[in-house]
Amino acid sequence: MTRATPIQTNFTAGELSPRLRGRVDLAKYFNGVETLENMVIHPHGGVSRRSGTRFVAGVKDQARKVRLIPFEFSIEQAYILEFGHTYIRFYKDEGVIESTPGTPYEISSPYAEGDLFQIQFAQSADVMWLVHPNHKPRKLSRTGHTAWTIANYAPTSDPFTSANNYPACVAFYEERLVFGGTNAKPQTIFATKAGNFEDMTLGVTDDAGFQYTIATDQVNVIRWLSPGDVLAIGTTGGEFTMRSTARDEPVTPTNVQIKRQTTYGSAYLMARPLADTVLFVQRAGRKLREFAYAFETDGFRANDITILAEHVTASGIIDMAYQAEPDSVLWCVRQDGQVAAMTYERPENVIGWHRHILGGHAGSGHAVVESVAAIPAPGGHHSQLWLAVRRTIDGATKRYVEFLEESFDQHAAQDDAFFVDCGLSYDGAPATAISGLDHLEGETVAVLADGAAHPDRIVSGGAIVLARSAAKVHVGLPFASKLRTLRPEAGAQDGTAQAKIKRIHKIAVRFFNTLGAKIGPDDARLDLVTFRRGNEPMDAPPSLYSGDKELLFPAGFDSDAQILIVQDQPLPMTVLAVIPRLVTFEG
Repeated sequence: MTRATPIQTNFTAGELSPRLRGRVDLAKYFNGVETLENMVIHPHGGVSRRSGTRFVAGVKDQARKVRLIPFEFSIEQAYILEFGHTYIRFYKDEGVIESTPGTPYEISSPYAEGDLFQIQFAQSADVMWLVHPNHKPRKLSRTGHTAWTIANYAPTSDPFTSANNYPACVAFYEERLVFGGTNAKPQTIFATKAGNFEDMTLGVTDDAGFQYTIATDQVNVIRWLSPGDVLAIGTTGGEFTMRSTARDEPVTPTNVQIKRQTTYGSAYLMARPLADTVLFVQRAGRKLREFAYAFETDGFRANDITILAEHVTASGIIDMAYQAEPDSVLWCVRQDGQVAAMTYERPENVIGWHRHILGGHAGSGHAVVESVAAIPAPGGHHSQLWLAVRRTIDGATKRYVEFLEESFDQHAAQDDAFFVDCGLSYDGAPATAISGLDHLEGETVAVLADGAAHPDRIVSGGAIVLARSAAKVHVGLPFASKLRTLRPEAGAQDGTAQAKIKRIHKIAVRFFNTLGAKIGPDDARLDLVTFRRGNEPMDAPPSLYSGDKELLFPAGFDSDAQILIVQDQPLPMTVLAVIPRLVTFEG
């Protein structure tokens, strides 16, 4: 029998694939976990319970999907656009833009429900260019919060005049508007004149427009364009770059050069530029690749950054959004409605996946996220993730637009903790009746009242009644956050600890700004962690705790010796380290 006290100091490898559960030779094994659900990885190493989502509005047609698209003129003027079946609605400053009180402002659009997720776009100032292979390119223009227009894009020498020749992709590159991937010319790049997005006249002068067809031995349909030092081009058969033949000169009709860099093939989904890389989804929709310049080969590579967690995106990625602040996180909507998120900080070697399942249900399953987008939050101090979510509410299908509340800051007041989904807040004179909850009619909701967890309530008549009056109340659908460790590789004198009988008899967890957590070997054996200090009054909630909590571990003898940490109350939880005390039986 050997005693050991290992420590897991960080969780930056995220949720690892079940196929890696024997790979104790990998360094990332010791930074990874088996389950990381509704928890966000920080680049520092710890993990925090994600904030809840705040309800904004129901979509126009509850029976149809919508697509959320960001429109960012500036930090102060950032919008979320709800593209629905032949219409667009607009959101700003965490609310719906209305034409008159109670009436959402909207305009007509040519895109039907089936078109929405093939729309690609590029924006310059107050104009966004929209493309779709079955529609002539459009220009969406803004002159005021309630002054938007959408019109055909009709440049001089327009090459997109036939129904079989509409582009699928669009981007800006070196002061040109660039299109690609029409049905008639699937491998052709179309570029406007330099400095003139309304003129596509071809010529040989340096500023003239041009067309360039990628020369390959097979048809490589262009699926996305992403500008940087080069124009990255994703096609069904591989990834290319476009630049001038002289690297210190801009592209012109006579020096354009397109070279194949990798041969993985891309899905029909806009790529996302992050720092000096471009993240794109491989052709089958299940792998995320990192397209980046490699100095040693003087070319580009496209590493698979789902390789350690291929299960997280196995159902396929259908939409993506990048949240730059407070942590660098890419949010990926899966085919099944879960969200696979990746904390990405390449210089610190932090690439860790976590899964998110929103509170509530849709029929017999969990709530279904159908689209995501990110814009600067009001004030610009963090990025705000918006979501289009399908749920079953009071037996009926509902589709709501919501946004992820700002991460709980270490300096925030405890009664500001917002850890409910599809939720709303009351802030006023102490009250017991909380109304305005019609969007959650008939649902069981979690409640945080003046910083203390309150017993669940059922919404009736759009309201709930509290057991005690409270001045600040957050109400919404409950969700659980879970962290489950991998099998420990520690405590064996004779070779590996794997497959040997072990017993964890005590555990310490290093928390930060936490209240309300459960710990045990599995869901059926969880013990509540006590956070109330002896000198705290019983008529007030315990204060948030930072430090180590040590408790006896309710487990027997087995070969797994895994630890499950759960937070299912509407309260914050951050885990910085896990320190089990265990014995391993040799032989």
